[in-house]
Amino acid sequence: MNERAQALAGLDEFRQEAAALRFGLRRYERALERVSRQVERDVPLHEVMGQIGVGDLRADLVERLTRFEEARHRMRAACFRVSLTEGLSIGDIARLWGISRQLASRLVNETAEAPSSPRGLKATSDLPPRLREMVGADTRKT
Repeated sequence: MNERAQALAGLDEFRQEAAALRFGLRRYERALERVSRQVERDVPLHEVMGQIGVGDLRADLVERLTRFEEARHRMRAACFRVSLTEGLSIGDIARLWGISRQLASRLVNETAEAPSSPRGLKATSDLPPRLREMVGADTRKT
């Protein structure tokens, strides 16, 4: 697949993952609204959390966040490669996207390396710190 097609595929995948994340967040939000109503009625919190399946909701949200972040990562890398072929410099790309030159360079250069995970991320260390904590917590509990 050429770079432009990869960028289009990355944009589409990211859009789909954003929609899936929105769906998961809405589901979680509705569940928390139910929790709030029940707690206001003096139902013990742990009972309500058990009723809504908070553990499953959390696991689902962590998975959606992880997939969203991975898709964002792949989309940016693909878009950066297209920008390079269109004549932008790493500095131009960094300014355009509001990131450091080092990050832009790393994203462009990592695509030349073989990906080490099925979804293209090198490791969970590439995730934002809070998401990395959530994913790390998730792997310890399973």
